[in-house]
Amino acid sequence: MTTLRHKMRSLMGRYSGRREAGSVDVRSAFVSYKKIMDDNDRALEIITDMGEKTSGSYLFDVVYIRNAYADLTKSVRISLKDFNQLTGGHYPGIQSAYEKIDARIDALISGTTRPLERLSIRFDDISPGMAREVGGKSYHLAEIRNRLGLEAPDGFALTIFAFEEFIRHNRLGESISALDSDGDQLENRRSLRQRILRGSLPPSLEKELSESLDWLRGRCGECRLAIRSSAEEEDGFFSFAGQFETILNVSAEVPAVEDAYRRVIASLFSDEAMEYQQRFGYRPGSLRMAVGCVAMVDAVASGVIYTADPLDGNRDVAIINSAWGLGPSVVEGSTEADRFVVGKRPPFEVAERILGKKKTMTSARAEDGVEEMESADDLRHAFSLGPKELEAITREALSIEDYYHGPQDIEWAVNRAGSVVILQSRPLRIKEIQRDETVAAPVLERRLLMKNQGSVVQPGAVGGRVFLASTPEALDDFPRDAILVARSDSPQFARVMPYASAIITDSGNTASHMASISREFRVPTVVNTGNATRVLEPGVEITLQAGEDGGMTVYEGIAREIIDEQHDTFLKLEELYEFRRRKYLMKCISPLNLVDPFTDDFTPDNCRTIHDILRFIHEKSMRELIEASRHAERGPSLKRLDLPFMDNIHALDIGAGLTADAGDVFTVDQVVSVPFRAVLSGMSYPGAWRKGGVPISLSDFFTASMRAGPMLENVDINLAVISHFYMNLAVRFGYHYNVIDCFASPRAASNHIYFRFLGGAADLSKRLRRIEMLAIILDHLGFVSKAKGDLITATTTNISQEEAVRILDQVGRLMAFIRQLDAILTSDAIVKEFAQRFIDGDYDLFGEASL
Repeated sequence: MTTLRHKMRSLMGRYSGRREAGSVDVRSAFVSYKKIMDDNDRALEIITDMGEKTSGSYLFDVVYIRNAYADLTKSVRISLKDFNQLTGGHYPGIQSAYEKIDARIDALISGTTRPLERLSIRFDDISPGMAREVGGKSYHLAEIRNRLGLEAPDGFALTIFAFEEFIRHNRLGESISALDSDGDQLENRRSLRQRILRGSLPPSLEKELSESLDWLRGRCGECRLAIRSSAEEEDGFFSFAGQFETILNVSAEVPAVEDAYRRVIASLFSDEAMEYQQRFGYRPGSLRMAVGCVAMVDAVASGVIYTADPLDGNRDVAIINSAWGLGPSVVEGSTEADRFVVGKRPPFEVAERILGKKKTMTSARAEDGVEEMESADDLRHAFSLGPKELEAITREALSIEDYYHGPQDIEWAVNRAGSVVILQSRPLRIKEIQRDETVAAPVLERRLLMKNQGSVVQPGAVGGRVFLASTPEALDDFPRDAILVARSDSPQFARVMPYASAIITDSGNTASHMASISREFRVPTVVNTGNATRVLEPGVEITLQAGEDGGMTVYEGIAREIIDEQHDTFLKLEELYEFRRRKYLMKCISPLNLVDPFTDDFTPDNCRTIHDILRFIHEKSMRELIEASRHAERGPSLKRLDLPFMDNIHALDIGAGLTADAGDVFTVDQVVSVPFRAVLSGMSYPGAWRKGGVPISLSDFFTASMRAGPMLENVDINLAVISHFYMNLAVRFGYHYNVIDCFASPRAASNHIYFRFLGGAADLSKRLRRIEMLAIILDHLGFVSKAKGDLITATTTNISQEEAVRILDQVGRLMAFIRQLDAILTSDAIVKEFAQRFIDGDYDLFGEASL
């Protein structure tokens, strides 16, 4: 009962005892609120302008960024000052949250770093905004554990500050600087790696490492560890897939971890990794390496799931590659994995199931390290995943995709207990398809060398001479613009990807590290062809046509007629580098993570961007104004809306929401608030509002009676806070509650609609059916929804004013349509039927007269 009371009080914006009646000058509160909103609007305009100017082909201009961010900082600081005055300093954490974000942005713009901080941080203690300290890989893993609550390994991170201490302690600074000077760079890198491997840990780092290992052993017993690279921008905009070393099955003792730590750091300066860094504009020696020390998973099966098809951009399916044992067999492409194509909606039907040969598997040795061994015959001929595992992996992957707002490339394992454990997640680069339907494909009269063999990793059409890489050393002689042909795929190919026209391999899979790098470099790539090294002769000119549909063709000679149609070209080196800088900078400014103001996560501590800060200020300022209006006699007053079918909606007009002649009681015709008028239009649509009630069973009557007391004691009115473009509407219909928060202005980038629904009178099974029905309808309207029990929230953003009005009209109809509907949802079959009837505009469910 206490939980329900608290939830309802939060839902309706009550502040239980924060103020006493008559103690507030609501006029002053209103003036402060308007000023805060004006400052917020200016800040959002600057953010929008920065986003537009730092996207596309606009050349990065650090002077513009500095000036624009200075203007943004000024608006935010003024807004914070006014917010603290309005709220009486009730939210002290918002200032410190802003200062942390501001420090990160300032460091990105100026290129400076902050003073030395902790050398070791447990995953449990990694908080929002610490990505650069612990590296992208460890940061994402900690987020998945701490914020999503998914199963992921225990562990800790040795930070970039530990890396800097190691470099200082071993006097390696000059050797790193030499990487950016004239001279024999291959020898400079080799010498630096050797010095790192012979280096010692500074006492401070050795002490923290020992303490962290003691703590981890206390958590997981005598566990083995994976010592994983986690460079400061790894698994960010660029994945660095397979570029740095990961040491598996390491003893959780200081000497063993020290040795593995040095090996991971040394891999930052490998020839392949340095080529990768320079390809994307990192100054040699500028990248810093954090390291994750992660408890190993005793894996029965492991693999990778893509939450979209990276080939054709299809976001309705997930692609799963899996094999027995540990993950390297899949991500390094050393075995032919099982492949599954799974639908992303319940019941997660498997559209395609391909049994891989799985000749080998990776297993932990009795001592340190891992080994690749032959798979048993029964394992080769059996799928490594069953229906339950496929569904569990897909569900968890979709939670991660939803959290990061985009397709993900996720490594996972299934442990001996049958649980899915998430090991890593990074953004998935997918193909954006652009087709010109008016241009017919050319008909070629050339000799076909290969046709529809293997799997396309990265589409494209290119020509070049065949270069057969029989050994890794052969890559030293790779000629520019050649087509690399090899027996198997390898992350080492990153050394030559900047100069390769295409890659074709006999074996490998689309989930390997090399596949991820091919997509980043946009190198047309086909793997697992079976016989490319036998069919394609070294030095012969060929044309590879790898299509978005998964088909591939290799022609003899250079087919210029195909190549000339290819529109997907590389960005210039300097553009790639600046694009990366812009993306990383804007990730600290523009994304909105603080969406739902009615959850426990809506706090200053969870603000990760400037936009989050502005959202928090906006929401709490509005709530403060509502509270002030409840307990004051002066200033904007509550006015009652005169509706023929509902008599207890009140409005608080905070700016041009009603006509000037609107009195204490106003009509729909006097509403000029764009979103409020749209919702009211929908609620009063003919047929949507039923005049009578619905039949209710005796058990539902008692359920409603039991729930009514704690729910109703803190809910007295239905309230709309409105301005010309804004509305926050909180209403109660019987025993369920709706909140609609929206902004519908002429600027699409600023617009959003938030929908929240909770409760009902019927028993839980019927309430859950109504939630399922709502999910179907909201999905049809273009929302992204999330349901938990008898609660559903949904959002849609970046929509035009016209589209927002259309959706809000439908939302108004939906609010009327679903009243008391839970009482008659007696079977699962009715759910889809009623949802479709609403979508079709058929609102008369009982053949009765409606409004």
